[in-house]
Amino acid sequence: MKKKKSWDKKWYTDEFLNELKQTQHTEMCGSLPITVKYAPDAVSPLGIDPRLLGGPMGKTAKSMRLLPEFVIKRIKIKFNEKMLSSFRAVCDKTSSAVCVRGGVDISDSTVTADDGYEIPIRIYKNKNCSSENGCLYFMHGGAFIAGSMTPYDEAWKVFVEKFNMPVISVEYRLIPENPYPTLYYDCQKVFEYIYDNAEKLGFDKSKIFVCGDSAGGNLAQYISTANKENGRVMGQILLYASLNPMGIEDEYFNKSIKNFKYEPSQKKLSRCITRQLEMMTDSFDSVFDISEPDIRLNPYSFDASGNPPTLISVGALDYLKIENIAWARKLHAAGVPVKAVVYNGMGHGYLNAMGVFPQAEDVIDEMGDFIKKYC
Repeated sequence: MKKKKSWDKKWYTDEFLNELKQTQHTEMCGSLPITVKYAPDAVSPLGIDPRLLGGPMGKTAKSMRLLPEFVIKRIKIKFNEKMLSSFRAVCDKTSSAVCVRGGVDISDSTVTADDGYEIPIRIYKNKNCSSENGCLYFMHGGAFIAGSMTPYDEAWKVFVEKFNMPVISVEYRLIPENPYPTLYYDCQKVFEYIYDNAEKLGFDKSKIFVCGDSAGGNLAQYISTANKENGRVMGQILLYASLNPMGIEDEYFNKSIKNFKYEPSQKKLSRCITRQLEMMTDSFDSVFDISEPDIRLNPYSFDASGNPPTLISVGALDYLKIENIAWARKLHAAGVPVKAVVYNGMGHGYLNAMGVFPQAEDVIDEMGDFIKKYC
């Protein structure tokens, strides 16, 4: 019997992580160069990461591939109270392995919203964080209806240990209990608090980077948009972000399945990984009572110029890959410095699986290099 992996230590070695880094190569998408990497133990450069196959997404894909395609196309996820409760439980689950055993302090506090609500925040720092360093401000994912700060604790401990920069995370209010656009106001209010209290918090307010994954990437993009004129955001990091949930098509974006390249021997299994997020995205249409794109929910529809330098990362099997690469191309065409990193064989969400997916640690390294370039 195969021995179960322990959550008390990383599931891969540093040597394996270095092997993943060595798979790096550049592919062109129009005039945009894309950095592509893949797991060295995948069946091919386009193959699914074996660790993904062992997790919930991979197991669901294995079940789905037994169904005819016409049945898969008809599957709909019904958005109701039961589904919401189940989804929130999944999002709140800690899926990381221990990477850092000490040296990073974590403290919780709150920021008062305009309506008096106390917005929870979490601060990660170590003794080497200095007032000359900047700060990373993070917004978690969860499709706008779920998610919390805790599943990302290990990722930010790793980031602080590697780069000696504090991280501040926010637990914004969720839809549907809190009407749209409350969550955007919460995130902006915390950003203002971070900027105004930088000296007390111990960092340089001219070096604030915003970051978010999935729905949090959408929120991070909003913070950059809301602060374009004052220039308070030095850079943004968008991880498999929701940027065009209304699916507005243009010269860079279309929904065709031809946008995905699959390993031939794993074609249906790979498609089933992509399809999972596609089904979930389609089911959330009723959450937002919005008929036309607005600059918060659907930033893709608006002018890309004036954005700060941007790092975008996404899995090649992620349904959101299309809009992430399309946004990177729009930013690039608008003259915004942008780097796009794609992980072949990965689906949606890897940052909160620090120590399990080597891509999570690799993207932390990419983030650190990106920040050092602009600080």
